[in-house]
Amino acid sequence: MSGLSFMLALGASGGVGALCRWGVDVTWLKLEKRHPAGGIALVNVAACLLGGVLIAAVVGGNLEANSRLYTLVATGFLGGFSTFSTFVLDIFSVTERGNWRRAWGALLLVWALSLLAAAAGLALGSFWF
Repeated sequence: MSGLSFMLALGASGGVGALCRWGVDVTWLKLEKRHPAGGIALVNVAACLLGGVLIAAVVGGNLEANSRLYTLVATGFLGGFSTFSTFVLDIFSVTERGNWRRAWGALLLVWALSLLAAAAGLALGSFWF
């Protein structure tokens, strides 16, 4: 695959990740009206889980960290799928409504779940690879 072909594939991979993020968020918003930021939070936690699996594949010797496949999945798909900036804006919108306790609770909960998801991904990946 040439350099230009790889760049196009990387862009497409990021686009697929972004479309998946949008799908999860839209589905969440249809199902859960009280916690609109939950879809993006779920996406970020899932991305940490998948990132943990990916790192386990690298540590286990089944995937090279400098390979094009790793770049397509980690930088492309997971980069397009996860979004810290949107999550922070969602949290900020909660603070603008004066609900600081809820904002801090959501922020800490998602960070904790993200760390646990990454650890679970490493454990799952270590088992698989």
